[in-house]
Formats: sequence, structure tokens, C-alpha cells
Amino acid sequence: MDNFFDKLLNSMAFIAGFLLLFVTFSISYTIFSRMVGINSPVWIVQFNEYSLLWITFLGTAWLLARGKHVSIDLLTSRFSQQKKLYFKLFHGILGTILCLIFSWYGYWVTLGQFKRGIIDVQAVDVPKYLILIIIPIGFILLVMQFVRQLIKTLKELTHR
Repeated sequence: MDNFFDKLLNSMAFIAGFLLLFVTFSISYTIFSRMVGINSPVWIVQFNEYSLLWITFLGTAWLLARGKHVSIDLLTSRFSQQKKLYFKLFHGILGTILCLIFSWYGYWVTLGQFKRGIIDVQAVDVPKYLILIIIPIGFILLVMQFVRQLIKTLKELTHR
């Protein structure tokens, strides 16, 4: 199961990287086209907005799995190894609970958008649920990653 989950996270990070390239090149194209007097496609800004949301939620669990998420170790660097493990345990429990809540809420918001048929009306009309679906998915993957880390931390604590 761990191997499948790691492959899933890697695939999602790859898609996030591809979207980041799309954002970079499409913005560069827009700037270039304005410079030379060509009209740029009107949908570029809209899809860059969507891409930024998707990049965030496609990559967060992957970053957490590798310990590359934002952390402030000003306080924890002074902890003993035992206290660091307890802090990791607290961090994992809190992260799991918060991400479960956000996933649950994101699911219901997305489902509501789907049921009501809400459309994001811009240059290209897109059903709103297709934009938001990544939020509950991203948070549930974060829950799974936090649980993996909790299990690892508990094993470390019991083997001491």
C-alpha cells in the first residue's frame, strides 16, 4: 500500500510540475504577445488561476511526505530527541484532525456546487465543482500522509 501511495503522490507532484510549466510559459507568452502587439488568448488568466489552486493541492501531500513543507524549527531545534518525537506526534494528530475537517467541508462545498450546477462564468464557462474537486482530494491525501507519519512516530516512540 505504501508503494502505491508513494507512486500516487509522485504522479500528482509530476502533474503539479507540469501545471507550473504551463503557468510559466503561458504568462511568458502573454507578456511577449502584448509586447509585439498581438492579442493573447483571453482564457490564459482564468486557467492560470485554476492551475495555482491545483498545483497547491496536488503537491502538498508529496511535500509533507518528504519533510519539505514549511516549518519553523526555532523552537524544536532546542528540544531533546524525545521531546521532538512528542512534538511530531502532536503535529501529526493536529494535522490529521484539521485536514479531515477541511476535507469534509471541501467535499460538501464541492458536492453543493455540483448539485446546484454552478458555473464559473469567465472567458470559458467551467463547472465550479471541477475547479474545487481538488481541495477535498488534496486534504484527504494529506490526512493519509499525516497518518503514515503518526504511525512512524509511534513506532519510534515505542522502540525507545
